[in-house]
Amino acid sequence: MKKVMDQLMEQEILFTLFGGTDFFTMEKIIFNLVVATLLGLFIYFVYKKTFSGVMYSQNFNVTIVMICIITAIVMMLIGKNLSLSLGLVGSLSIIRFRTTIKDPRDIGFIFWAITVGLAAGTNEFIVAIIGSIIIALILFIFNRVIYMDYCYLLVLKGTEIEAKEIGRILKEYKIPFKLKMKNTNSLFMETTYEISLKSVSEDTVIKTFRGLEGIEEVHIVNYNGEVSG
Repeated sequence: MKKVMDQLMEQEILFTLFGGTDFFTMEKIIFNLVVATLLGLFIYFVYKKTFSGVMYSQNFNVTIVMICIITAIVMMLIGKNLSLSLGLVGSLSIIRFRTTIKDPRDIGFIFWAITVGLAAGTNEFIVAIIGSIIIALILFIFNRVIYMDYCYLLVLKGTEIEAKEIGRILKEYKIPFKLKMKNTNSLFMETTYEISLKSVSEDTVIKTFRGLEGIEEVHIVNYNGEVSG
């Protein structure tokens, strides 16, 4: 009798280890996916409202929502099944991501989406909701305090650009500025300044510099703290 009980116990342990004990009904699956979708849309909204780069990518933001849903599906498929989890690791090892993530902040959003998907797929909804709210609050606070400094890049292109004249005009308008980059050749010059526009409009600055002799192009670009030359 004891031998039979030991065998049954051993079989139960093996079943729990390799087969899992979680059973998802249709209602539970739909509920988990709805929660993952709503949290993914929440991340979508936060990313769009706190984006501070030059070019906003709609495709990347939609991908964030997809990652939430897909991760939740994967977690429901795996459950506590050890063999499936090992198979998933082997399958993912052959995937190579070809898209380069230029902004480290985007990597944070990808991890956020994966974490939400993991939580939704394992019924840890409270953790996902509270964590998402805290992350969103932090992002909005940083966006308000750090990125709302009205920072721009003033790019001047032409045949002759006098640094002293540029500095005089910017000081006249009481615009803080800092030289970031200067490219020159025998025929053309390009100068980039970091400026802060609070009391002066972009149109006023553009009209003023376009009226200077030797300047052919004037560009003002939203600036997020990085510049490459």
